[in-house]
Amino acid sequence: MAEATVSSESRQRRQRLNDLLTETFDAILRIEEKSLNNRITKGCTIAEIHTIAAVGMYNKDPMGLVAGRLGVTLATLTTAIGKLEKRGLVVRERDQEDHRRVLVSLTKEGRKICRAHDMFHHQMVDGALSELSEQEEEVFEEALSKVKRFFDERAQ
Repeated sequence: MAEATVSSESRQRRQRLNDLLTETFDAILRIEEKSLNNRITKGCTIAEIHTIAAVGMYNKDPMGLVAGRLGVTLATLTTAIGKLEKRGLVVRERDQEDHRRVLVSLTKEGRKICRAHDMFHHQMVDGALSELSEQEEEVFEEALSKVKRFFDERAQ
């Protein structure tokens, strides 16, 4: 019903916005893959790099918490962490206070990859926003926050 009340101009604008969002997301992933394929990342996939980033630079968190950050099941994370552990990028250990919990943290090599990922994102944002005025940047932040809130509510 709401679709019938949307003007032709509005439908066209929304189609352009859909295209912009989709193409931007795809471009970011392609750039990230290309930028992070280097000696520091040791051949990690983007999914592995995002897992390393979700573990966190100096965190020692339960596996369930890291799985929640990534929006994956504990079983999926366990498989991913197992591969990263074999490559010497993460360490798993039992929580001393609750032996049922498994804590995960980054090794020195894992932290290097995490730093490279963080640096990529900082440089990407700085570059992408470099042509915006401070006012445009504020408007963009406000609008993008609203769009993100919409997606966050549906992702749960």
